[in-house]
Amino acid sequence: MKKKLVLGVTAGGSSKLLAGQAKYFIEKGYEVYLISEDHFKERLFCEREGCIHLPVKITKRINPIKDLASLFQIIRHFKKIKPDIVNVGTPKMGLLGILAAYFLGIQNRVYTCRGLRYENTAGLSGRLIRMMEKITNRLAKKVIFVGFSLREAAEMGGTLYSNKSVVIGKGSSNGVNSDEFNPDLFYADQKLAIRNRLALTNNQFIIGYVGRVSRRKGSEELYDAFTSVQNTFPECRLLVVGHMDCSKELEEKFRTHPAIIYLGWSDEIPALMSIMDVFVLPSWQEGFSNVCIQAASMGLPVITTTATGCRDAIKDGFNGMLYPFGNSAALQKLLLGYLENNERRKLHAKNSRTWAAEFKQQVIWDGIEKVYENKTLVN
Repeated sequence: MKKKLVLGVTAGGSSKLLAGQAKYFIEKGYEVYLISEDHFKERLFCEREGCIHLPVKITKRINPIKDLASLFQIIRHFKKIKPDIVNVGTPKMGLLGILAAYFLGIQNRVYTCRGLRYENTAGLSGRLIRMMEKITNRLAKKVIFVGFSLREAAEMGGTLYSNKSVVIGKGSSNGVNSDEFNPDLFYADQKLAIRNRLALTNNQFIIGYVGRVSRRKGSEELYDAFTSVQNTFPECRLLVVGHMDCSKELEEKFRTHPAIIYLGWSDEIPALMSIMDVFVLPSWQEGFSNVCIQAASMGLPVITTTATGCRDAIKDGFNGMLYPFGNSAALQKLLLGYLENNERRKLHAKNSRTWAAEFKQQVIWDGIEKVYENKTLVN
């Protein structure tokens, strides 16, 4: 008889964190379900992966009445399908999914911790989110942390139960798809066509960023550092791919600077990365920076911060450089370092693919299955 596995996330679109994973476990003989918001992106995910969608009315924001209704929906789903394993992540589905599995006596309860919202949330809200995180960790049988620095932050925050917590391999919740993020797929004429489409010339040095434009993503420091660098190297350009989530003033700066190419969100991330010379993630906090290992897999040197979830995603001095988050002067110095030392940039670019190979999806998925089978993982 097939083991029934439920994977869970909260918001529509978050299923991208599980890309390939559901299909992998189906091929291993599991019957796989996705429990998440009733959203078209989740339905499309299930069609691609071949799993069954369990829709729930659920919101990311704390709302006791709505959250209780969501919990009852999850319980009803679990009662009907009787899963052998429940693996839920993201804060709200993490809490409600683990609670439902606990109430129904499902023994194989796994919580995948992809971040700690309470780290940067002050006051009553911060204390409430911390309490929710502690309950989730306490009731789970196993907790998969997506990075070592995230587990360290949980320990500092008092939400870690070390005897049930594990990091798989070097970290990441789903690894990097090296078939998709592969620079060998993009030939010179394809890259030239992308540059032409964006009105970029071959001699322009491209600094790349993928992610929301927001204060906590370090976008203010990125803007300040880039404009200073561009004054010294006029042919330098900043390619920004992601939604705006910032003040009108900062948005205006990104949209109107003549050397910044702002694209909004795109599904062509590997193609766009193929024309970048350096990748930057100036974030103040992540669970684990998947985009950094994607950039590394594309053969890019990566600059990121010492923040939780960022410092795990590169090897400092090997395939990129770390700097203290919030420090635009330090970021500027590292960018200038790559512009002025092409040999170092090329060496770090070459090393990036070696580093990215440590995060192959097969390694992560095999590790997750060992957690399901209650096998010991040493790290």
